[in-house]
Amino acid sequence: MSHILSLRGTGQPIAYFPKLGKYIGCVKAGIFLGQMVFWADKTDNPLGVYKTSEEIEEETGLSYREQASARKKLVALGLISETYKRLDHRLYFKFNEERFDQWLTDMILANSQNVISPTDESAVREQTKAQFVPTETTTDIYTHKNAPAENPNSEAWKPNFEQLATALKTTKHSQRVSEILGMADFEFHLGNFNAHHENNHQITDNQKLRKFAQWIFQEFEKQLANTECEAKKSKPRTSEKPSSRNVNDAWDVIPQPTGAPTQVHIPEDFE
Repeated sequence: MSHILSLRGTGQPIAYFPKLGKYIGCVKAGIFLGQMVFWADKTDNPLGVYKTSEEIEEETGLSYREQASARKKLVALGLISETYKRLDHRLYFKFNEERFDQWLTDMILANSQNVISPTDESAVREQTKAQFVPTETTTDIYTHKNAPAENPNSEAWKPNFEQLATALKTTKHSQRVSEILGMADFEFHLGNFNAHHENNHQITDNQKLRKFAQWIFQEFEKQLANTECEAKKSKPRTSEKPSSRNVNDAWDVIPQPTGAPTQVHIPEDFE
């Protein structure tokens, strides 16, 4: 008998995403979360999907204790929520899609900042060695005053635009990321941001990226508010008749009699 057929006889295979286990820090929690993602769109119940521990063990191979440990991690991260119905003795699992998207974006950004290729490491080592090579200067010794001026922005921090775009897509202006990155004053705001954090040497590149995403997002909202304000100012105002303080002006709207006055006969004995 084929080994593949033998494996099929042991049960159905499940989808597992290795990165989930790596990001969570627990392979079993990654397996459990993968199953919750799979079943999320298979039910219309607002509480989520109902699964017994026996069913989950049959699907994933996780024991009850392993399931409990995985569930605790996922609930703490907000990736799933649990609802227990006492009367029905049922436990429902709900996959929190919005929280998952935010969490996954944060994990991808954090891990991309920590990745350094071997080429980069060797370049850093070579550069470090070069700084300590003793040399004998025989001509043109520059002093601090007459040394060539360095570009003040040469060492200024600049964000990775792909990662910045990913962070901005989690905001309410996710459909206008290209407008934010294409702001006319983008470099100006970046310079202000670098100046603000100039003395903060403990901040990591990942933290700096997230802070700048918030910074440029706020500047974009200010720009939208200013544009809206200018648009309101440019609208022509309707001319209104100035109010008059003359009390007799009110009689202008009352019809006045026209023509010759009518003769009225008054009897002599009228009292």
